[in-house]
Amino acid sequence: MRIEKIIRNLNYISLNVPEPLRGREIVSLCQNSRQAHPTCLFFCKRGALTDGHRYARHAYDNGARFFVVEREVDLPADAAIITVPDSSEALRHISPIFYGHPASNMRLIGITGTKGKTTVALSVYHVARSKGVNIGYIGTNGVIYGEHKYETANTTPDCLELQRTLREMCDCGVTDVVIEVSSQALWQKRTYGLQFDICAFTNLYEDHIGGVEHPDMEHYMNCKRLLLTDYSAKNIVINSDSDVAEHMLEGVSCENIVTTSAKGNDNCDLFARNPMKIKSGNQPGVSFELLSGNSSPITFEEHGVEAFIPIPGLYSVENGLLTVAICSLMGIDQNAVVDELSRLSVSGRFETVQLESKPDSLFVIDYAHNGASLTAVLNSLREYDPKRIIVVFGSVGGRTFGRREELAKAAEKGADVIIITSDNPNNEDPMDVISEINSHITSKDTTVHLIPDRKDAIAKAYEIAEDGDIVLLAGKGHEDYQLIMGERVPFSERKILKKLDLLNLVY
Repeated sequence: MRIEKIIRNLNYISLNVPEPLRGREIVSLCQNSRQAHPTCLFFCKRGALTDGHRYARHAYDNGARFFVVEREVDLPADAAIITVPDSSEALRHISPIFYGHPASNMRLIGITGTKGKTTVALSVYHVARSKGVNIGYIGTNGVIYGEHKYETANTTPDCLELQRTLREMCDCGVTDVVIEVSSQALWQKRTYGLQFDICAFTNLYEDHIGGVEHPDMEHYMNCKRLLLTDYSAKNIVINSDSDVAEHMLEGVSCENIVTTSAKGNDNCDLFARNPMKIKSGNQPGVSFELLSGNSSPITFEEHGVEAFIPIPGLYSVENGLLTVAICSLMGIDQNAVVDELSRLSVSGRFETVQLESKPDSLFVIDYAHNGASLTAVLNSLREYDPKRIIVVFGSVGGRTFGRREELAKAAEKGADVIIITSDNPNNEDPMDVISEINSHITSKDTTVHLIPDRKDAIAKAYEIAEDGDIVLLAGKGHEDYQLIMGERVPFSERKILKKLDLLNLVY
C-alpha cells in the first residue's frame, strides 16, 4: 500500500517525506526495530517499560526509512518522518486500514471477565466448529483457526497483531471469530475499530491490580465494562449471578440482552436448577436442568433439558449457560449446543490426565493462578470426597505480588498437602517468590513442601499420591513453557506426568 494512502486521514502534526520516498509501497507495519526493513512503516511508541524512540536508529540501520514519531529523533535526512500527537493512536488508526478492515467481513464475539473467558471462548469455538461453522479463536490459548494454531504474547494481542491475525483468518474463509478481550486490552484500546456482534461478561474478581496494571478495582471493572458500552454490540450476554452485573449493564443499548443464572434465578433468560456432582469413571463433572425464562429469545421445552458438563463446579454451569446463550445467538440449535457440552474438553481448564500407574488417583491440570480461581477449583474437587487433595502451585515473578497471599490462603484452606514451586519466575529469584507465598501459610496441620524446580515438584506430588487422592497442578494450565529470565523455556506438565507414568509402568 502506498504511503500516501496509509496516512491520508491520519491526524499528524508534521510530515516530512523526502522526494525519493514519495509514492513508495509499504509492505508491513513494524514496532520492533529488530524486524525493521526498507519497506516497513516503523512506529516509535512509548510503553510502560520502554520508549520506542530510543530504537529508531536501530530500525534505520536495519533498513527502515519511514517513521511515525511523537518527538524529535536523530535520523539521517533521507528518512521520512511523520510526527503525530500519539504514536499508539496512529497505529490503532492505521492498522485496520492497512489490512483492509478484515473484521468487516466476519462476525465477532467478544468475551470479558476475570474468570471463565478462556473456557467460554473455547467452548463456543469447539461447539460452533462441530456444527460446521468456519470459526477462529484468539485468546489465552493462542490463535486457532482451521489447521492453524500458534501462541500470542498476550490474551488479547495488540492492535497490529490483532488486525494481521484477522486478515489471515479472513483470507482463509473464517466467518466467525471468538475473542477473549482482557481489561488491559480495553484500557489500551487494542480492539479499537472493531464492532462485535455478541459481547459476553462472565464475572469480576479482584485481579491485575497494582504495578503496571490497573490502579484499583474500580478502574479494572470499568475497563471491562467498555466492551459492553463502547463496541456497538448487537447482542450482550451477561452472567446475572455476578455482583456487578447490574452495574455492567448501566447505559448499555443493544438489540438483545440475554441474562443467565447458574443459581436458578428464573427471572433470567437462561437458568439452571438442581446442579449435581457426577463422576463418570475417574472423570468428575456436573449435571443440571437447563431452562429458559418466559420472555427469553432462547427457548427450551417447558420443563427444560438435562445438561451435563465433564468439568465440576458451579462455575462450570455458569460457563455452560453463557456458551449456550452465545451459540444460540449465532444461530446454532440450542439442543445441539447442550449435546456438545457433554463432550467438552478445554486444554488447561480442569484438564484431567489419566495415568495407568496411578489408576485410582486423579491428576488435574488447571490454569487457576489467583486466589479466587484456586479456591473455586479446590472447593469443586472437595465435593468429590477425595482422600486428600495435593496442590502444586507457585506465582509469577516480578508482578501481581498481591496474588501470593491470596494463593497461599486458598491452598491452606482447600488442600491437605501443599507443594509450593515455580510458576513463571522470569527475572525474580524463584525462592523469593516461594518463600513469600510460604510466609502466608500459618496452619500447623498442613503439610508444606518447598521445591523450586517445578518438574521436581510434580515428581514429588506423583510420588506421594495414594489411591483416592486428587493431585492439582495449578497455575500453568495450557502453557507449554516457563518464563525464566525473559526466555520461554519449553515445559509441559502433561509430558512430565506421562513420562513419570511410563517410567513407573516399565519399572
